[in-house]
Amino acid sequence: MHGPCGIDNPGAPCMEAGQCMKEFLKEFRTETTMSVSVYPLNRRCPSDTTFGRGRKMDNRFVVSYNPYLLLKYNAHINVEVCTSLCAVKYIYKYIYKGFDWANMVLSARQVQYQEIVNYIDARYVRAPEAMWRLLGSHMHDRLHAVMRRPVHLPNQKRVTFKDDHEEEALEAARSRPTMLETWFQLNQSDPHDQTLLNTDIP
Repeated sequence: MHGPCGIDNPGAPCMEAGQCMKEFLKEFRTETTMSVSVYPLNRRCPSDTTFGRGRKMDNRFVVSYNPYLLLKYNAHINVEVCTSLCAVKYIYKYIYKGFDWANMVLSARQVQYQEIVNYIDARYVRAPEAMWRLLGSHMHDRLHAVMRRPVHLPNQKRVTFKDDHEEEALEAARSRPTMLETWFQLNQSDPHDQTLLNTDIP
C-alpha cells in the first residue's frame, strides 16, 4: 500500500510541490488501458476499504505487484509493464548507474581537529557487485575489436617524443615503418595482397 500522502500527509517523502511524485491516489477503472506515457493505467475496482497506517485505504492505494513473485521471494517487488520507447532507460537505469559512495567522518576526541585526516571518501560495494567481481565475471563486453588506422602523407609521420629525447624519437620514426607503410610494402611484394583492402589485413 502506498501512502498516506497528499492532503492527508503533505510531509510524506513522495510529496513534491504539493503533489505525489508516484501519482497516487490512482483512479478507479473498470479495465486496463495502455497509455502513451511509460506505464499503463491498471484496472482498479471499487472494493471494501481496509484500515492501515492510521487511515482507511482502498484499491487506489495499492502499488502494482505480482502475487507469485511476492510469495516466491517473500518481498514486495514492484511490477510495471513498460509500453513506450521512453521506458528503455529503466532497463539500464540501475545496472549502469555506477557504484554507491559513502562519505564517512571518523571523529575522536582530539585537542586539534584535523578535517583532512578524519574525512574518508569511500566506495561502497554491495554484496551482488562484490560476488560478481569475486567470480571474475566480465564487467563489460564488446562485439569486435576496433583499431585505429593512422593515415599520413609521405615523410609526414606522427612523431611522439619526450623532452631531451628528440633524437631517439626521430631515429625510431625513421627505422620503424607505420601500419600504412607496411601495407604499401606488402602490396609491392605479394600480388595476392594487392586484392585486399587496408581494413582486411590485420
